[in-house]
Amino acid sequence: MAALRPFRDRCTFSHTPGVGDHQEDHSLQRIELRDGGILLYDASFLSADEADRSFAELRDQVSWEQKPAFFGHMQPRLTASFGDTGTTYRYSGTVNIARTWTPLLVELKKKIEAVLGTYNYCLLNRYRSGADSVGWHADNEPEMGDVIGSLSLGATRTFQIRHNITKETQSMIARNGSLIIMAGTMQQFWKHTIPKTTKPVGERINLTFRHIRSKE
Repeated sequence: MAALRPFRDRCTFSHTPGVGDHQEDHSLQRIELRDGGILLYDASFLSADEADRSFAELRDQVSWEQKPAFFGHMQPRLTASFGDTGTTYRYSGTVNIARTWTPLLVELKKKIEAVLGTYNYCLLNRYRSGADSVGWHADNEPEMGDVIGSLSLGATRTFQIRHNITKETQSMIARNGSLIIMAGTMQQFWKHTIPKTTKPVGERINLTFRHIRSKE
């Protein structure tokens, strides 16, 4: 396995002025990866207060569920789905039917769309402790759009990516209120994960905004 390295070691960073309307005292970084993969990263996309309030509302008001995984196991996290009426997302044998957007999710969606992308679906993952995780995967279903906006709330966790061919593996910190947008060929040439950790960590909620194409 390739050595784990921070993104800054081997990626091109550039400030992206004029992207979105949220940039006040922080900046959006564009990270160019091998084979056309692109990440946009804002370490403080939401203020600490806004991130904390959003986390508390989603934790307390969303009806969370634990879905089955393979071989009789359950997914090591809780999930919920929201989106436009009739939107459905299928992956790994799991069907996720979107509930109606909440006012908070609409607000967050608009903020992220002001940076990049147009979204009609959001998958929420709730990591209750360091024992909860999501394994290596790519969101490369045929109906999935190329741009995915990932917003982190709550405890800090490590976000990792790995190139499909070279196995080059890199990491970055997904902290409270940070935004990672995956674009370009990320889902074609790279996989990503939130690994388990033995360190004591609190709960984290991750919102992944996506565009699900109609099959018609």
